[in-house]
Amino acid sequence: MLKWLDPLYTDDVASRRVRELKKRLDSGKTDLGHYVITLASNGTDCLDVMSTVFLGQPYVRNALPDIVGIASSKKQALKLVVRITEDCIRETGGYDVRRYLESRTHGA
Repeated sequence: MLKWLDPLYTDDVASRRVRELKKRLDSGKTDLGHYVITLASNGTDCLDVMSTVFLGQPYVRNALPDIVGIASSKKQALKLVVRITEDCIRETGGYDVRRYLESRTHGA
């Protein structure tokens, strides 16, 4: 099962299908054209953007950090990254995106 942070960032198109997309991806099916935004896997960057096609690979699924957003295209995923970063700066005055997203989830 994939790890989804709540609330999940979505674009307008993906938001209409978010429940269905999450169910498909959780069951191991991929969805061509959609992208997930995750916490960075390397400890240096803030976020990663990845096509959901890669979630069909067991290694990727098992090593995938928490998913913070889902978008209907790569362009929309990059717009969501900008929105997440802007929300972080507006809410915290800083750019620790990981801490910001985790605090939204855990209410810390």
